[in-house]
Parts: sequence; C-alpha cells; structure tokens
Amino acid sequence: MKRIVIFAIFLLMGFSAKAQYKGQVRFIHAYEMTSDKGFFGMNFGFEYLAFNYLSFHPSITFFTPETGNARGFDINARYYLTEKEKQWYTLLGYGHYTRVFEFNPEGIRRHNSINLGAGGMLKFRDELGINPEIRYQPMGRNEVIFKLGIVYFIN
Repeated sequence: MKRIVIFAIFLLMGFSAKAQYKGQVRFIHAYEMTSDKGFFGMNFGFEYLAFNYLSFHPSITFFTPETGNARGFDINARYYLTEKEKQWYTLLGYGHYTRVFEFNPEGIRRHNSINLGAGGMLKFRDELGINPEIRYQPMGRNEVIFKLGIVYFIN
C-alpha cells in the first residue's frame, strides 16, 4: 500500500509542475541485466520532465529467473547535464525488488534499495531515441543493473 501511495504522490507532483520542454513526456521500453544473478528483465516506464533539467521516471521490470518470478519497481529522479541530441544524466531514486521462489521454503524475498547511476538519451529522430543506463543498488540487493532501452518522445 505504501508503494502505491508513494507512486501516486510522485505522479501528482510530476503532472502538476511545469516541464523544461513544455511538459515533455517520454515512454521507455527497455531490457535490463543484473550483475550478480544474471537475470534478464523487460522494463516499462515513462519519464516526465518536471523542472529545468530534472525529471521523474517511474518504471516496472519483469525479470525471468529459471524458477518462480521476480519483479522490480523503481522511481528515479534524473538530473540532466546536457540538453542537445545527446542528453546525459545522473540519477537518484528508490527501488523495490520482489522475488517469489518455487519449491523453496523461503517463499518470498523483498528488498528496498537506493538507486544511484547515470545514463543518456541519444536521439535518432525527433520522436525516437536510445537510452543506455547503469544503476547501482548499494542496499538490499547490492547489485549493478545494466539497461538498454528504446525511447519514444511523446511531445
């Protein structure tokens, strides 16, 4: 329940503020790979530029372990260092990871974490781009996550 309330607050903040590029919104579909477990995941999210050089990016990832399932929820604040065709940023945020085991008495494992990282938005066209990102989660999972995504610039 707390996660839903936090997500709703960030959404309301994002949609009530003025954006850097007249309310620019981006849809991102990405693939993630974790360093420790080697899980592969599909990521879906969007980004809203709420202030000059600052955006909010909530996303959800569905990982594919051999047995059971795993998913991650992240909400990150991205601070953009450049604003041309190659937009580089740093990020700070919150991540929640849930792993459900099959045939294991442990059952469910949950981790809350801080996200630290960097990435870029590299435009191919006016409406399409690529989003490489590297993120470190020092608490809970203690993993490095590599992400490569396709970005659709909505407006």
